[in-house]
Amino acid sequence: MYYLSNLSQEELKVVRKIDEYFSLDHMSFQEKLFHALLIAQYELEAQYYSNEFEKSRIVEFRDILLILLSKFPRK
Repeated sequence: MYYLSNLSQEELKVVRKIDEYFSLDHMSFQEKLFHALLIAQYELEAQYYSNEFEKSRIVEFRDILLILLSKFPRK
């Protein structure tokens, strides 16, 4: 199990965003990460971004989600 102190500043920022966005208590943190990843991937595949800068931010967000999923494996 990873502790928050083992995360980078960017990873911590994403953890906070995910926890705020998915405020449902019945979802595990891993489920929240997975659903956020699905949303980010869908936005990229459907090209739901207005410019290349926004696209790069979504890609960076998705990449951090993938890292977090590897650090917080499903139980």
